Amino acid sequence: MKVLSALAGLAAVLAPLAAAAPAARAESPRTTMLEFHFGTYTPQVDEQFKTATPWKDVFGTDSMTLIGLHADYEVWKGHGTLAIGGGAAYGWISGGALTTDATTTTKDSVGFNIVPLQANVIYRWDWAAVEHGVPFVPYVKAGLVATIWWATDAGDSIAKTDDLEGVSRTGQGVTFGWQVGGGIQFLLDVLAPGTASEFDEESGVNNSFIFAEFMHSDVNDFGSSTSINLGDDALSFGLMFEF
Repeated sequence: MKVLSALAGLAAVLAPLAAAAPAARAESPRTTMLEFHFGTYTPQVDEQFKTATPWKDVFGTDSMTLIGLHADYEVWKGHGTLAIGGGAAYGWISGGALTTDATTTTKDSVGFNIVPLQANVIYRWDWAAVEHGVPFVPYVKAGLVATIWWATDAGDSIAKTDDLEGVSRTGQGVTFGWQVGGGIQFLLDVLAPGTASEFDEESGVNNSFIFAEFMHSDVNDFGSSTSINLGDDALSFGLMFEF
């Protein structure tokens, strides 16, 4: 519901601008999209335990900050645009180290970092924007994820621990999974058509968008009971250039 409320709020703010949208303008060919993402992310580590809550014990209820970059190549244009692409993001969070009995946190700072690498297929219904200048572009995407992760100790080194059998473990790895989601983009060109045309002529950027995106990620080595669960339902916002 929070996701729907956020998207509805964005649409309500931008809707008056849609009424004043100009007709489609002449522009150079479109082949590529470049997206800059910013949002929060909370890996669902605790969901794989029946009673223990190691993530909450160390990091509380805080979310990771996640920033990302995604590039897509448009492979088909018809009643919409189909693209394939890839991207990478970086997320981080800091918390307090647990005491030896794991009951309270200490003043020693520990951290957790992730680098999700993504390969996606994207469909954007941009026909109304291209043909009639309607500034809203909904889209959906789906793909695979490989998330590089590592935990750091108070000395900012890779964390190490011994399991119940006395085997030394290092706090790092790669976990695989999938993701699916979508969002809505708002065409910024309608706010300043003249500037948008100059931007296209000088740099080749056809269109500029802001967007809100919701993604469901299932990242646990496709259901492995021995893998860390790094999935989440996350909302992000950003800026996209099409050229």
